[in-house]
Amino acid sequence: MTFRPVEEVEAFADSFAQSRGPAIYALDLSKPDDLTAAWDATFDSRPAYWDELQQAESVVYVGAAKNVVSRLEDHRDKEVRIGVLQRVCEIKGVRNVWFFDSADQAFERESGKAIELRNWLAPEIFVHQN
Repeated sequence: MTFRPVEEVEAFADSFAQSRGPAIYALDLSKPDDLTAAWDATFDSRPAYWDELQQAESVVYVGAAKNVVSRLEDHRDKEVRIGVLQRVCEIKGVRNVWFFDSADQAFERESGKAIELRNWLAPEIFVHQN
């Protein structure tokens, strides 16, 4: 399945302009079959959240952007602003998008949205936010 940021974000947006505006997004990621091997081939050390990531059945990445479609295209293309988890996990799709009037609002609320998802989603789902 190919990740299509434009179509997936537009499904949450009220308009074309909104889909190109500031937002917080949650992405569903798929872990590689051998997470340890993939991680060790990419990084020199493991993060503090390693055990939680390794034990999780699924992974959600939370981020914010001033132009959500453009940012998700960056994630997909892995050319600019590659997140740590996206270096070893593939993007399955957009779980949700929350639009804001300004980029400042989206960036200010990103961490809170990640905490909200951690509290709301099942414990076997690992939620990560940089």
